Amino acid sequence: MRFNTVVLLLVLIALVVFGVFNYNSLMFPHTTNLFGFGPYRLPLGMILLVVAAALALLFSLLTSLTNLRAQADSARLLREMQSLRTNLDAQEGTRFAQLQTYLEGQFATLRSSPPELEQGVVARVDRVRDELSADIGQLEDFLRRRLGE
Repeated sequence: MRFNTVVLLLVLIALVVFGVFNYNSLMFPHTTNLFGFGPYRLPLGMILLVVAAALALLFSLLTSLTNLRAQADSARLLREMQSLRTNLDAQEGTRFAQLQTYLEGQFATLRSSPPELEQGVVARVDRVRDELSADIGQLEDFLRRRLGE
């Protein structure tokens, strides 16, 4: 159970127990003036006890209403976030499709390129490979000299 419900039940139980143990005192009639309307002989203690119980119930209802409003706002925000997520996923899917078509076009262009371009690319790759091999060789020589000393 929620905390509010537990507190309400404890207050109502305390009021009932108080009323049972003090029934004679609560039912003793007093001369009471109700908002300017003649004097009446009413059990003022019981009236106050019932008003206290009614106020506890009213407080509980107002707290529950506030919680329901907060939950409704949270649910609305979750629905909005889900719709935004769906929209963003759809946009991302279209961007990926556009990227895929662009890359396929570029690959098709590369496949249909003249052999001279392909030979130039192969020559460039060979030159970079040779340069890397030379750099690695220099590093190995440097390390051998450093470690040999």
